[in-house]
Amino acid sequence: MRSSKWTVAAGIGLLIFLFMQVLPAIAPAIRGDAASISRGEAKRIAFAYAADHWGTDPGKGSDASITHVGDDRMAAYMTKHKLSDEYDRDWDARYPTDVYAVDLHAADGSVDRVSVHMETGEVVGWARVGAASGGVDKAAARDVEALTAEALSWLKTQLGFDAGAWEPVGSLTEGGSVILQSRKSGLSDAHLQLLVKPGKVLLYRYALPAAFTDEIAHQRKIADKLSMTGFLLPQIVMFVLAVIYAAACRGWTSFKRGLFLSAAFFLMYAGFMFNLRPGLRASSADMNAIASDSGATAMLIVNVVILFIQALLTYFAAVGGDGLWRAMGRSLWPRWQDADYGSQVKTAMKQGYMLAVILLGAQTVILTGLGLLLGSYYGSDPSQSVYNMYYPWLLPLLAWCAGISEEIQTRFFGIGLVRKWLDALRRSKPAGGTGGSNAASGTGGSRLVTVIAVLPATAVWAFGHVGYAVYPWQTRFIELMIVGALFAWFMLRFGLLAVIFAHVVLDSALMAVQLLSDGLSSDNIAGIVSVFLPAAIAMLIAWLHGRRRRGGSLGTTA
Repeated sequence: MRSSKWTVAAGIGLLIFLFMQVLPAIAPAIRGDAASISRGEAKRIAFAYAADHWGTDPGKGSDASITHVGDDRMAAYMTKHKLSDEYDRDWDARYPTDVYAVDLHAADGSVDRVSVHMETGEVVGWARVGAASGGVDKAAARDVEALTAEALSWLKTQLGFDAGAWEPVGSLTEGGSVILQSRKSGLSDAHLQLLVKPGKVLLYRYALPAAFTDEIAHQRKIADKLSMTGFLLPQIVMFVLAVIYAAACRGWTSFKRGLFLSAAFFLMYAGFMFNLRPGLRASSADMNAIASDSGATAMLIVNVVILFIQALLTYFAAVGGDGLWRAMGRSLWPRWQDADYGSQVKTAMKQGYMLAVILLGAQTVILTGLGLLLGSYYGSDPSQSVYNMYYPWLLPLLAWCAGISEEIQTRFFGIGLVRKWLDALRRSKPAGGTGGSNAASGTGGSRLVTVIAVLPATAVWAFGHVGYAVYPWQTRFIELMIVGALFAWFMLRFGLLAVIFAHVVLDSALMAVQLLSDGLSSDNIAGIVSVFLPAAIAMLIAWLHGRRRRGGSLGTTA
């Protein structure tokens, strides 16, 4: 990076990212407005509430499952209709869209849920489910009108609610709770509802317009189909091709290539999945449904198996990609036995930081523009929340997992594979003609072939991210097609290590913002450390390489 243009671009990208993403996100935490209680504190509050209000003594053998659950559709509705300020002012204190759902499992098999406000620690809802049976008991065989009158009386006399502020909907939930709707307006066409069964259930939910819920369901259906056809199926094909080309190009590479990186990817990601077990539980729960521990365990096992397959793909993609690029006369990935490997890693790290802030600025501008053009809006995904991690400070591990696997699979192997095919196709055509044909086969033609080769791999990468809670689905696809093309350009210009570092730094920066803004003071240091960790890792690798080189033995792994 000799040109000062790169430095200027990085400076602009950093300023855009800081002022448009970082400062707005961490401002509440700086002011002290967003302090959150810990998972342990939520558990203590729930047990104390159960003891004080129900006289329950958990006893030996009891346990509690703490899960951050949220109303992701309501979160999307608020961002679409710009209701967040009104919600924060008038609704959040008593009826938050996100809570700690503490499921108290007693030794006798009974389960009680206590919903705890994540910032104030107030209990905002509860349900006494009774003996574990997978849900609330069926509705009693009594008419709705009588049950509604009983529920309103109980709310007023026992809990001090203003019964006149609630109107009956005229129906019951499947579990037999009366549905009462708030007469208070102020959330556009959304309505707050209470779910009441005297002495058994006091929960709430936000009822959204059918048109909006249908829209979300339609968007998710499209995203699921695109993820399957545009990402999962190509990944399976890529796995087979990676094995084939790893063998076919073995004369240009080594089967030791990528062993360390693919093993590191698997160990980090598998370990992180155990850390995210409450998040897996959140995938099978909502604001008012008991999460399934057995379901979370099954999902954990399935995810670890998938990660192992991903690690194998990363390994064969590393071998095959290295062989493909070297066979085409390009060396995009230095080897450990290179005399200057350590200095190359340090250079790649510095380039990675520079490229990352350029990408962060570009991403911010792209998303802002798409928000204006497409009317993009965002839901929430508690299954990936830091509040659903035993140790939130491990979140930056995901940055390393994504940087290693996605850059090797998608960019390094994917682009190299299509580039090889296009080269072979171009050589197979008869020469014919004069100047025009020669130009097409020269530098200009080679560049055009490379540009074309970038598109399929970038599209697969983009399709792999359309399932996020960002609507409409085109938002993330367009964003990542542009960002992916930039990643590809950077890899071809600066090499694989530079884009791995760029990807890791980019994700680490975004995760640092998440950690700094989550309201948990214990995560602040982790957020800051995560941004500087790539530099520390690069310096450690360079030091180890220099030490091995001075010792006269560099080995053959990369």
